[in-house]
Amino acid sequence: MKRQELLKQIGSIEQIGGIKDYTINDGKGKGVRVIEVNTGSVRFCVLPDRCMDIAQAYYKNNAVSWISKTGITSPAFYEKDGLSWLRSFYGGLITTCGLKNIGGPVGAHGLHGRIANIPAAKVSVYADWEGDDYVMRVSGEMRESVVFGENIVLKRTITAKLFDDEFIVEDALVNEGFSDEDIALCYHCNFGYPLVREGAKIINVPEEHSKIGAPVHGIEEECIDVKHTGEIATAGIENGEIGAYITYKRDTMPNFLVWKMLGESDYVVGLEPRTTSLGGEDIMKKNKFVSLKPFEEYKSHLKFSFKKL
Repeated sequence: MKRQELLKQIGSIEQIGGIKDYTINDGKGKGVRVIEVNTGSVRFCVLPDRCMDIAQAYYKNNAVSWISKTGITSPAFYEKDGLSWLRSFYGGLITTCGLKNIGGPVGAHGLHGRIANIPAAKVSVYADWEGDDYVMRVSGEMRESVVFGENIVLKRTITAKLFDDEFIVEDALVNEGFSDEDIALCYHCNFGYPLVREGAKIINVPEEHSKIGAPVHGIEEECIDVKHTGEIATAGIENGEIGAYITYKRDTMPNFLVWKMLGESDYVVGLEPRTTSLGGEDIMKKNKFVSLKPFEEYKSHLKFSFKKL
């Protein structure tokens, strides 16, 4: 619908979509800022205080992301040692992992690194007409730095349009130090009920790993390395009614992991574009990092899309 045609019929974009900016007021999420983007079809919550990651997400009012039993948690409760990162792992549509470690804890680096608990600076919220498109854009930057060590900036921009069934996440990693820096990056994209349910399927993975069953008591998690081909790859989940998909560029995200945890309460499927299939001690032993020279930039691009089946 063209701009003037739409504005004849509504008093405000807020009637059908737009952006809301609010703060959580209690619990472990107290003080966490939420920027909710609503295309009228897709609605998702960006958390500037948690790396501009995305927590809840909905497609046509169907929940698609997984929220863990921790709920949204302030970075003030971050615990870095060992596996304690899990105490503030709320899941969400995106939890960013890195930048000095992904996977298991090793040395001074806890599980999946620090970046997911770093608040954004220079947060910008934009919503306006560009021709006949009502464009919503949220951006911010996170700095992972230490005296006598790394100084890495992650600049993130998330863009959506009114009425669209998709949105784009664009990142630029910049080494603002004066020495080469090794980095690793993983997009831990977490899908849950009712998208994930018995009979649903994971799309574009080997058939033996595609089926999703009912929750099972005491089941262990599975981490499945998937070899996609081509310059651009797509994977997703379909449940017979709706589908949710991730499209990513393999030049900067050459590896892809499926995380299946079909346990009671912990009932989730993760789809994870990554810089490497390795993590923790293995990534260090085999030196599977991306090396950034001083002031070199490393870009990545993800598209989240949804449809009725």
